Amino acid sequence: MTGAPAAPAGAVDGPVPAPVRALLSVGDDDVTVVRGGRGEPVVYLHGLCDLHATSDGAAWTPFLGRLAEHAEVIAPALPGYNASTGVDRLEDVEDYVWHLGDIWAASGLGRVDVVGHSLGGWLAAELALRRPELVRRLVLVSPLGAHVPGLVVPPFFGAVAPRGIGGAGEARRLLFFDPDGAPAVSALPDVMTREQQLLWFGGLAGAARLGWKAPHFQSRKLSSRLGRIGVDTLVVRGVGDALVPAAMARAWADGLASASLVEVAGAGHCVALEAPESVDEVVRFLRGGAGSGVAS
Repeated sequence: MTGAPAAPAGAVDGPVPAPVRALLSVGDDDVTVVRGGRGEPVVYLHGLCDLHATSDGAAWTPFLGRLAEHAEVIAPALPGYNASTGVDRLEDVEDYVWHLGDIWAASGLGRVDVVGHSLGGWLAAELALRRPELVRRLVLVSPLGAHVPGLVVPPFFGAVAPRGIGGAGEARRLLFFDPDGAPAVSALPDVMTREQQLLWFGGLAGAARLGWKAPHFQSRKLSSRLGRIGVDTLVVRGVGDALVPAAMARAWADGLASASLVEVAGAGHCVALEAPESVDEVVRFLRGGAGSGVAS
């Protein structure tokens, strides 16, 4: 996307207040939750490289700041991310879905719209499959989780392993369309502060819990059951996404019962950071409009 398109109708004038970051007690676990905005609640499940992974939630990312103009955003940190506990207890997707259901209950949520990015997209789809009473509409941004036979994607954990020389360049090349652009370097600088290291490497431990086994971040079971997800769904993919190639995004769109696909020019896997204006497609969909196909 280029330029600064006008926000979809429905935004409220004036700056959106800073989000409130708090620890939510969920059973035996603590969950870091960032919450704020105006309107109906929307749950945001983060990915490998955005909120809770490269930003602690003290301020909105541009993508979420724009979403918060139209909705009350509730963004829990997945286990292992941003001080959320439970990563040593949850073993598989089913455990994560039950955990998300407990977050819904502790947050006083009913059936709401869910936006999932990357790893969060995988879990959002699993939630819609297994707990359909919790999901009204579904937005999957760069969703991991789908399996396409014969399709080989670059190994994520090899690219993001700590480097004594070269910094985070290999990770940026995998996750961003422009690895030297400001969004990429700000999220994953070659020299990280201690706080950035805790966020990033703590999150990688959480990501490995689900994604380590080959094929990384792909579920044959989920792919065989996509047609059972009955909610209206928007799939958003960056055209330069190495982790979610075009064939994988098409598998999502074709496999789901009711889905449209939007591809975003000039973005890689971290669409929410590289192309925050893509949130306008999300808002349009959540307000009842179909995706426009290609955003440029």
